[in-house]
Amino acid sequence: MTDRIPSTRSGRDGPLVRTVVHPEVPRPRSSEDNLLEVRRIRWSEDLLVVSATGEIDLATAGRLERALWGDLPAATVLDLTEVTFLGVAGLRVIESAATRAHAERRATGVVASTRPVLRLLHLFGVDAHVPVYQYLATAIREVSMAVPAPKP
Repeated sequence: MTDRIPSTRSGRDGPLVRTVVHPEVPRPRSSEDNLLEVRRIRWSEDLLVVSATGEIDLATAGRLERALWGDLPAATVLDLTEVTFLGVAGLRVIESAATRAHAERRATGVVASTRPVLRLLHLFGVDAHVPVYQYLATAIREVSMAVPAPKP
């Protein structure tokens, strides 16, 4: 919104007019519930698919972290194909889950197809130590076959 307010000073061409710009009041941000939906789908006895839809940022990363914690099967696929924004907080959750899976000798993989998600995974080098797939079906097949043998 812009208002034109006459000034008390005058110039050579008549009274000066000052323009005042009123910034719009920011709208309150939606709750965490509306920004990110996370579903855990037990695909088989040894495979869990965690699917996220929405934005993963500082406000919502905890929800993803809770879905990737606890007692997990031998293989986990994180489906990010419907993620519209991935922030550094979400990236930390993904790296932490992958590190934990490696330490526990479990297989993990990420499915991503949107540019913002793929770009961040590549920029921070996550794709160097966590397999990233374009399609869920491919990830399910590959991650299931990549389950390491138990230590003797």
